[in-house]
Amino acid sequence: MLSSLLIFSCGINEDQISEKKHQQQINQWHEERIADLEEKDSWLSLAGLHKLEDGTNTLGSDSSNTIIFPPVAAPDIGTITVSDSSFVFTVEPGVTVTKNGLKVSSPQELQTDAKGTATILKQGRFLWHLIERRNATYVRIKDINHPNFDSFTGIERFPVSRHWRIKATYHPFDTPKAITIPDVLGEGLQDSLYGELRFTLNGQDYTLSPLGNPEAEAEFFIIFGDQTNGESTYSGGRYLYANTPANDNITYIDFNKAYNPPCVFTSFATCPLPPAQNRLDINIEAGEKMYQATTK
Repeated sequence: MLSSLLIFSCGINEDQISEKKHQQQINQWHEERIADLEEKDSWLSLAGLHKLEDGTNTLGSDSSNTIIFPPVAAPDIGTITVSDSSFVFTVEPGVTVTKNGLKVSSPQELQTDAKGTATILKQGRFLWHLIERRNATYVRIKDINHPNFDSFTGIERFPVSRHWRIKATYHPFDTPKAITIPDVLGEGLQDSLYGELRFTLNGQDYTLSPLGNPEAEAEFFIIFGDQTNGESTYSGGRYLYANTPANDNITYIDFNKAYNPPCVFTSFATCPLPPAQNRLDINIEAGEKMYQATTK
């Protein structure tokens, strides 16, 4: 999903971009974001999140299973055996499970999302794979025919304005600083800060702490809160990306690209929340508003 959030970052004189060109760029970014959410394996498809335990974990819709799938899945799908950081799936006889479109017949070692591309398995309308979060491994289940798709008609947003496209100066730290990013699970994600972004908005000076190493990555990831949270925007803050700076340490923060975390669409996401220093004492009336499901 992240790739669709990165557009028009090259070959543009950032100081001279016109209001019309800027609006076109933001509108196209928003259209691509909506298109991503309408994909069958998007955040709207999440249908379960279950922690794996050591030993044998059974999967299926029957209530006797360790990992309980939604009711329309097969009663018994198979097992995932956890041993010494290894995860092996064995299909239940008579049940059709596929990997990359091919039927699974023998035990399959599963790769988690922490080790590259996670192994994706499919049974009927359900996809699932393993994710690693906070020193634990979970089964993430997706339903390609989830009712969420029927109630998704887009996301309301504030009017696009260049006022919210802010020139910022990046100030690197002498050495990276450790940070704990809070999350909706009540736990925290350990990460590193390599510097801070400083900018002026409405005559006031502000700072944001972005995630990402500018010497190794093309973009910063920013988790921020503001005074609209809990009113017109999601109470848990919003996300956005900004290009990492060139040698002049100048970049732009475009709050028109502020977007909702996955947790607004599903209770099965593990969303990070804004750290204390990224809660801005101002109304950022730009980007996506609070998501409201509707009936098509």
